[in-house]
Amino acid sequence: MLKGYIKKTLKILANLQLAITLLFIIGLIIAVGTVVEQDQALTFYKNSYPELKPLFGFLTWKVIIFFSLDKVYTSWYFVVVLILFGSSLLACTFTTQLPSIKLFKIWKFYTKKKQLTDLNISESIKLKFFNSVPYQFNNTNYHFFRQQKKSYAYSGLLGRVAPVVVHLSIIILLLGSTIGSFGGFIAQQLVPRGELTHIQNVTKFGKFSSLPQDLSIRVNDFWITYTADSQTDQFYSDLSVLNSQGKEIKRKTVFVNEPLTVEGVVLYQTDWDIIGLKLRLPNDQIFQVPLKKITKNGSKFWVGSLNFDSTLRQKYSVVSNSLNGKLSLYNEQGVKLNDLQLGEKIYLDKNIGLEVVDFITSTGLQIKVDPGIQTVYASFLLLIISIYVSFFSYSQIWLVETAKRITIGGNSNRAVLFFQQEFRTLIKQSTLP
Repeated sequence: MLKGYIKKTLKILANLQLAITLLFIIGLIIAVGTVVEQDQALTFYKNSYPELKPLFGFLTWKVIIFFSLDKVYTSWYFVVVLILFGSSLLACTFTTQLPSIKLFKIWKFYTKKKQLTDLNISESIKLKFFNSVPYQFNNTNYHFFRQQKKSYAYSGLLGRVAPVVVHLSIIILLLGSTIGSFGGFIAQQLVPRGELTHIQNVTKFGKFSSLPQDLSIRVNDFWITYTADSQTDQFYSDLSVLNSQGKEIKRKTVFVNEPLTVEGVVLYQTDWDIIGLKLRLPNDQIFQVPLKKITKNGSKFWVGSLNFDSTLRQKYSVVSNSLNGKLSLYNEQGVKLNDLQLGEKIYLDKNIGLEVVDFITSTGLQIKVDPGIQTVYASFLLLIISIYVSFFSYSQIWLVETAKRITIGGNSNRAVLFFQQEFRTLIKQSTLP
């Protein structure tokens, strides 16, 4: 009874319509996760999806939280659908695909001439040429079998394995993605140059994730390179990863698409900012001027106020739009007074000279842990292999002997024209004197 129940369950799971329906549901949930921002704070959803103006007439922050639309990729219903879809693929693999591969290996003989003439291509040759037929077939990678006056040959069985590998790769992909969603995390941090930080400000955290407690990150340096027309070319961060004893275990200069990886933790360069300006006062003291970033019409610049001395007759501001060392000095009426370079002095009223020493910068890092990434890569590798293997044609040829002639016919699952050409070449070579 149990065996019959298992067979019935496998038959239901292996149903093609069920698999297509589950795939559609997965696509629908992913679409919802694309429209609704994921892993944001509750205040974000309250402000973006208010009850007074629901999106699409029904989507409010309460609906999002109730149905876990802010975390759809780790929600229980998404996991259930993935498990069902994976089970459907496994059931199809074990009940249909693997038995079909065994069936294709079985010697299948045709006994009647009519069976061969109904195939993609057929030909008739004299009986005296039969001895050369197996030789030509073996030379062209066909497996040839004979039983009394019937013969059978096949080639390209590996192409029939491709669907199994595709299913296997998809199952591994689902497994790797699930492991990454539940066991990984993402953190975003702006770290000033020269400062030390621990992993914090987590924006996405899996239900079974844990933050490394024995690692810290030091930003040794940060700089930007510019093109000839003063446009940003690339920004770099010289990073060190330290263990719990403060010992450096790895150091690397990272930039966009070139991260630092250590113990499964990946550090990406994602952003940068100017947070201040260092000035040297006339008494050689260093004074820091905070800078505020302003974005306007797609451009960004940084503004700071020089109001450190109450005896100044008016207020001054400095403006910069890059780290190329250029600054502009403005008075309180917004009139530009001078353009400056790092290392130059700013002369304010009463001839107070201030030397522009350096920018105080911070680098934006994305810190990511994904324990399922290697599994995902393995699934992609299998998928590539399956695509390559799927181009192998599975070809079958049958022979039936009569009193004076041999009828030969064949089929191929793809590249039929090429197979017909190959078939005619085999016949021609077999009938050469």
